[in-house]
Amino acid sequence: MAGIRFHLGLIGGMLVASGALVSPATARAQAAASDSGSLLDSVAVRARLVAGRLESQGAQHARPGRQEPGIAQYTEGVTQLTRHLFDSAMVNLRAAVTVGPNTARYHGDLAYAYAGLQRWDDAGTEYATAIRLQGANPWYYVGLGAVRSAQERWAEAGANFALAKATDSTILDPKVIAAASYVYTRDGNEQQLLEWSEAGTRLFPNEPGAWLRVAMILRQRDATQGLAAIRRYYALQPTDRLGQAIFALYMMEDSTRHDSAIALAHEASRDSALHQYASTVFFHVGARLFNAKQYDSSSQVLAEGRAITSAGLNRMRYSRYLGLANLMRIPTLYNDATQRKDCARARLLDSLLTSVNDDITATVQLDSAQSAQILTQYVPQLRQRIDAFKNECRN
Repeated sequence: MAGIRFHLGLIGGMLVASGALVSPATARAQAAASDSGSLLDSVAVRARLVAGRLESQGAQHARPGRQEPGIAQYTEGVTQLTRHLFDSAMVNLRAAVTVGPNTARYHGDLAYAYAGLQRWDDAGTEYATAIRLQGANPWYYVGLGAVRSAQERWAEAGANFALAKATDSTILDPKVIAAASYVYTRDGNEQQLLEWSEAGTRLFPNEPGAWLRVAMILRQRDATQGLAAIRRYYALQPTDRLGQAIFALYMMEDSTRHDSAIALAHEASRDSALHQYASTVFFHVGARLFNAKQYDSSSQVLAEGRAITSAGLNRMRYSRYLGLANLMRIPTLYNDATQRKDCARARLLDSLLTSVNDDITATVQLDSAQSAQILTQYVPQLRQRIDAFKNECRN
């Protein structure tokens, strides 16, 4: 029985570059979540210390022996704050503010009490007053940034974090960097996010979150530096699914690393929230394998990717190219089966051709002219040959 040949150009021209599936351009999943309450615990202590130092610097102007107005109520309020007794702390701190309205510390700690009660508007007002009274205290800006973050007022939150950093860059610690980075992510301020994250990698090289954020941003800007960042993150967090997904996205661009990219994408796909990332890797690698005429491998990769791709245009593209890859596999499988008289392959060929027909039929809208040629010429031709082979096997 004569062998089957296809004109490769017919199908090869259909497969476009990896742009057919759009990879995620921005981070939708973050390594660290915003935790305003935890951050404000730290802000309260640090703001109080800085406020005391700044006040002592101006103490020469105070009258000797004079008791600070409201200090008794303030001291009691702070004691209650340390126990998270926010209601009673608020009462004492409001009393302190009433008799000492020009003391930044009073307003700062009252802001913290309001935040503990989730009275965000009141907390914001008090932090703003503390800033007006003591603009050199960077922690009041951080506190106001955390409050605006809790209110999802991202641009205002970001502006306050930037002012805190400009006032005193020594405030940068992993918790502040993570909180600010979350804000800049939500605000879509990629440049500030990159700057804060890069600062995090310099100051705290063993803190993984900043490395991941840098890698995600630089994938579109500077792949070399981004690859170094994701390598560092992966070394710190080798089992993190998001890190595996981003690393796979980097490695899929290098044909010598396709196996590693697929392995990491497979691991990342265990988290359903990361299916979009993993799906992009499977499609890109599957497309590259198709163009390299490695149809068996292409089919396997594309099938795995389609299984985790939700309904829509991307899944339709998967089905299209999976159908094309399987179509290109059939002649080799058919020729090998007939030469060996391997009748067990007949059923496999029949099933494979049916799946090709279904996939091409379901995706006609992507290329109606090519679909018509495949469905009216190639599929019937193959069906005839395969049926003849099956009949031979029966006889």
